[in-house]
Amino acid sequence: MIRVGIVGIGGYGARLIQLLREAAAEMDVRLVAAADARLADLADKAAELESRGVALFDDAFEMFRQCRRRCEAVYLATSIPTHSVLTIAAATAGYHVHLEKPPAVTVQEMDQMIQVLEQNARLCLVGFQGVHSACMAFLRQRAAEGRLGRIKTLVCRAGAPRDRAYYARNSWAGRLRAHDTWVLDGPATNALSHQITNMLLLAGDGVRQYARPAAVRAELYAAGPVESHDTAAIEIHTIEGPRLYWLGSHCTRGAFGPVIDIEAEEARAVWHVGSEATITYADGSQETCPGDSGHREMIRNFVEAVAAGDGSCLRCTPADARQFVLALDGAHESSGRVHRIDAACCRRVDEGTDKARTVVEGLDELICAAAERRGLGGPAAFDRGGVPLFSQVTPKPPWAVATHPYRLAGYNFFTQRFTCD
Repeated sequence: MIRVGIVGIGGYGARLIQLLREAAAEMDVRLVAAADARLADLADKAAELESRGVALFDDAFEMFRQCRRRCEAVYLATSIPTHSVLTIAAATAGYHVHLEKPPAVTVQEMDQMIQVLEQNARLCLVGFQGVHSACMAFLRQRAAEGRLGRIKTLVCRAGAPRDRAYYARNSWAGRLRAHDTWVLDGPATNALSHQITNMLLLAGDGVRQYARPAAVRAELYAAGPVESHDTAAIEIHTIEGPRLYWLGSHCTRGAFGPVIDIEAEEARAVWHVGSEATITYADGSQETCPGDSGHREMIRNFVEAVAAGDGSCLRCTPADARQFVLALDGAHESSGRVHRIDAACCRRVDEGTDKARTVVEGLDELICAAAERRGLGGPAAFDRGGVPLFSQVTPKPPWAVATHPYRLAGYNFFTQRFTCD
């Protein structure tokens, strides 16, 4: 029996609790402890957990201290600024860790976490559930078999509108910093970060190796009332060869994607994340794999690794996730700052309600035009062999700012050139 605790019972923590409850029916795992500083505000959830014999704490560090002989692992479903300190505390106290994404937002935090986990011989899984999905297994297996040929580019496009309620849910949403801690909260670093991690794994060598970013060129923008980016176009050059492109925003008119388009020498694959993936081979034949969220397999992966005391089967370790953090740090360094999109290019909808949000005019079409390597008017407008960022689409949006690649060789500390002004 693997006994686990959880820190954070609201928000995504509630989803993890439900997943653990479902997993108990088919895996030898049991939730025995939970901690949340807001227990008084989460009375119904706390009462339900207590009724099932779960020990409750209003302090995570106290739970770590008291439960050392009562559970082997902890789930951390807390705010971004707390991830590194809680991971280090849990590992030092002797717990294996399942850490919610993003694991951290600076490479120096990641390196410290990796060091402490290794020193204490603790396992850690980072909660990017997409890497556990059936579609990921299908695509990686076909790539490993050589049926796709050399992968050349991977392009993700996504529109994920977020409203006032989303940004009001905590004190760090949309922020660059919380007190003295970097947060860098935005779609690329948080809500849609799964897709960058998915592409890094798809671009890697073998079935479980992640591609290593060599350089990043990025354009980070803010249209809404936020400090951090809410819109971005990112190009990642990898040591392994494939180029990755992420085009997304919280300020689109509608919701679409995420869709990952994979161009390879012998095939093209399109993954509608959460739905299905289809490979079209050079001879015209096709294969389709039904999709799933990957949540259940994520739980299984962690539980089985802890039971075996073997981290070699974990599908996203902190060392793996460091590649994601390195890419996002590089994106910020490349952009130099978060560039404001002029209010004249935006409109507010549902003003006066919790659903109020900012929409950038024409952004939906811009993202799709860039992803499809064409101009806003339709014809091809980019022939460098890659995918245009927003400043390279014809006609160029008035708010777009061209940037330069930022090389990541030896990079080990954020920040080098990114500024908050």
